[in-house]
Amino acid sequence: MPDILVQFDEPQVSTDGRMFTAQIMASRLPTGVWEAWMEFHPRTGGDPVRTETVTEQLSQGDLRFWAAGLTRADLKAALARALAPAEPAAEPAPEPSTDQEDGADENTVLDTNRLRNDEPVLDPVAVYERSGEYILRQELRALDARQLADIISGHGIEEIDVLDLARTYEDALAERIVAGVQHSVARKRTDPARTDAGITK
Repeated sequence: MPDILVQFDEPQVSTDGRMFTAQIMASRLPTGVWEAWMEFHPRTGGDPVRTETVTEQLSQGDLRFWAAGLTRADLKAALARALAPAEPAAEPAPEPSTDQEDGADENTVLDTNRLRNDEPVLDPVAVYERSGEYILRQELRALDARQLADIISGHGIEEIDVLDLARTYEDALAERIVAGVQHSVARKRTDPARTDAGITK
């Protein structure tokens, strides 16, 4: 059941003069991440209109921080999107040809499979120790959420409470990795006998 995260007192007015009450709705996904969207309820009655998901955050607290930064212009634009007629569905892309004459042979399939890699795309400890915190952050911010999650899983990044003011889910994952690496490196420096490859014991 979605939660009402925020309800705005100031009415939102559409281009045709109708007035709406704006709400930010939130729901927790099976992955544990929270998603949010905006609903607009007509003040004269009727069914509400809503946007697609506008953000995903790690917690309701992160969602509230994000919501605090919304402006009147943001709400006006969101109402316009919610009222916009649905765009026609795009035609499905043609199926790739399987004819040998089109140049798709067994080697092509094998090359594509080699692009799949379940290993994390980088070793955050190695980058940190070689190039420092700034470069590590730059490297992490260039990755998507799936790649960051793979790094957390593959390198055993532990749960560390940090003051996280990240505005996106990806930023929050990156900050968790940086904090985990800093904690791990500091611990190794105080315990030189520690030789395990992972970040956590």
